[in-house]
Amino acid sequence: MSGFAQMPKQDKGSFYAYWGWNRGWYTKSDIRIYGSDHDFTLYDVQAKDLQSDFRFKTYFFVNRLTIPQTNVKAGYFLTDRYSVAFGFDHMKYKVVQNQSVIMDGYIDRVFSHYNGEYSNEEIRIAEDFLRYNHTDGLNYVFGECNRHDQWWQSPGGKMKLRTEAGLGVALLRPRTDVAFLNYQGPNVYHNAGYGVHGKLGINLVLWKHFSVLSEVKGGFINMQNIRAEFDASSGAQQRFGFLQANIHVGATFGFGK
Repeated sequence: MSGFAQMPKQDKGSFYAYWGWNRGWYTKSDIRIYGSDHDFTLYDVQAKDLQSDFRFKTYFFVNRLTIPQTNVKAGYFLTDRYSVAFGFDHMKYKVVQNQSVIMDGYIDRVFSHYNGEYSNEEIRIAEDFLRYNHTDGLNYVFGECNRHDQWWQSPGGKMKLRTEAGLGVALLRPRTDVAFLNYQGPNVYHNAGYGVHGKLGINLVLWKHFSVLSEVKGGFINMQNIRAEFDASSGAQQRFGFLQANIHVGATFGFGK
């Protein structure tokens, strides 16, 4: 049987796994950076992702698979239509240098020419003032629930076309590269906050077990506990929206009867 109609899939009890790559976009955000001698907020800060140059070794060699912006997830079909999945999106977030933003707060650090009180003042994010990136990376560790619907299959069932929609929540565990007034922060993994997302994808299934999944994922990230400096009393906070375009390859194992 073929054609554009929903069809039985018999996936209940099956496992699936995917590996892929992402491209990301971020809304502007307000970034608060605080410590023993400073507490200020930068408003409407622009950021972008950080794509690795395409080289076969970078994207496909096992010892370099985490260098690009990558995704990995595994799931289980609770029924023929619904599954749960857990995964990890290795996104990257880089504040655009030399942009001008509005700043409120104060800086009182020895020998700094940025010292002073700021109230609705324009400042340029220069290299000697601030470098702020989640580039190793903006690590989004998630769980999600998904609905799968099959709309078409080829004669003989060797090719199938499905849609996949889902909702999820995540723990943000970034490594944040911060240099404030030329003092480098610790750049270590830490639990920084949470995220929520929704997604919609199209899945091409080949020979029952292999898949190519293309999806769009969007959501909101709230990080209120970012490690910005070695001093434990220091930190950073920000909230922003994100959008991902993802491409995955994967496989399904243990089809039901």
